[in-house]
Amino acid sequence: MGLQVVISDQTNKAILDYGVKAAVDGICLPVKVYLGHVHNLVSKGVDFLFIPYIVSVEKAEYICPKFMGLPDIIRNCLDDLPPLLSPTIDGRRGTSKVMWSYIKLGSRFAPLHKAFEAYRQATAQQCRYEQQLVNNSLDNRAQCSPNSLVIAVLGHEYLLHDEFISMGIIKRLQQAGCEIMTAEQIDPGTIAGHSCFLKKRMFWTSGKRILGSAHYFAAKADGIVSLMSFACGTDSMTTDLVDRYCHRNQIPHLVISLDEHTGQTGVLTRIEAFLDLLKRGKQHENHLSPYGKPVHSN
Repeated sequence: MGLQVVISDQTNKAILDYGVKAAVDGICLPVKVYLGHVHNLVSKGVDFLFIPYIVSVEKAEYICPKFMGLPDIIRNCLDDLPPLLSPTIDGRRGTSKVMWSYIKLGSRFAPLHKAFEAYRQATAQQCRYEQQLVNNSLDNRAQCSPNSLVIAVLGHEYLLHDEFISMGIIKRLQQAGCEIMTAEQIDPGTIAGHSCFLKKRMFWTSGKRILGSAHYFAAKADGIVSLMSFACGTDSMTTDLVDRYCHRNQIPHLVISLDEHTGQTGVLTRIEAFLDLLKRGKQHENHLSPYGKPVHSN
């Protein structure tokens, strides 16, 4: 629409430290990082901050309670803020209501037809991006090394794909020769189908994605790594459910809890030990006969 978009810097120690200092007690790591990113944007001299009220992205489901109130958290934790652009995004009311929330915001800065065209192009690009993730999944790849460990990495996207917070866990696993699977590589219909093993529908969208993905990956992965944020209410429940599911079905499961005090050395040591156990287990399976007994060779 002719506006200049300013993006905050990549997460670094200064951003995290400022967010930790500005946050109130009991706030999870992602919100602390978010506070640091907002301050980073304010220091760039922006005229507005885009921080929407996201209530729901799917019918009959909600997102994280803290993320619902991000604009209010930001106003109460940081001073001297520029005006906030905070449309209400509520997927429970249908896609048309969501569309008009965005278009109403866009019409403040451009004619209505330009705002509508911007929304149309943006949603089309988002759909292409999500489909590309599915197309690049392990199931759809033409070549995959049969000797590689297949690791499913579960967690919120803003944890997994932030190199600073996650300590580059996906890249480190790939450098170790592992094939990686993540929830965004599964289409929503498959996730919904695999979350039906729960007796009651999960009302958090992120929790449903994580649990449905764990169920889907159970038969495909050599092991599952769950990345969770300390003090995250949804993670404390969903990660425990995943751990119980993996324990019942004898699926190797590594849980890594992250906060501002987490050190790289401890995390890397646990990952290396986990991969070593998986490799030994795979070597043992390869030396079993069809009848389940070890095959001895000269």
